[in-house]
Amino acid sequence: MNTSDLKSKLSKSVEFLKSELSQIRTGRVSPALIADISVEVYSGSIMTIKEIGSITVMDPHNLAVIPWDKSTMDAVISGVRNSNLGLGAAKEADRIRVTVPALTEERRKEFTKDVSEKVEICKNSIRNIRQDAMKDIEKDFTEKIIGEDEKFKQKEEVEKTVKDFIDQADKLGNDKKEELMTI
Repeated sequence: MNTSDLKSKLSKSVEFLKSELSQIRTGRVSPALIADISVEVYSGSIMTIKEIGSITVMDPHNLAVIPWDKSTMDAVISGVRNSNLGLGAAKEADRIRVTVPALTEERRKEFTKDVSEKVEICKNSIRNIRQDAMKDIEKDFTEKIIGEDEKFKQKEEVEKTVKDFIDQADKLGNDKKEELMTI
């Protein structure tokens, strides 16, 4: 069992959680809020907004998307409106203004539920990685590649590493919930 390989897989799960949580908006606007929204451009190609143009913060409730190709503006507007984030989008000369409404208490609570779900998905992914690592250790033991002492040592190491990553996922989730409930 390779510890660096295990940590790499676990890190990917936590990084995915971070990217998922960055898309859940809090009271502040951030380019990350819309960066990964998928947009259909050039007759069927799916691209994200960050691949189509630059995103800047105009003021506390507005973002600006400046597409590199002006012919994609309507597609970007459509993508933002269909994103289920409750955002408005309108053309303004050479850019698109994305309006981010203030969060209601009800919406904040919905978002905290989303955060909990995403954290739980990440933790399940981490548990599956742990299960695979344990199977590998058992396989090595059965094939007499490692002895019984080494088997228990490796299992303890896997458990300790997995616990650290689950704690990281919980901390990310709790921090995001706290950020959401702060007005």
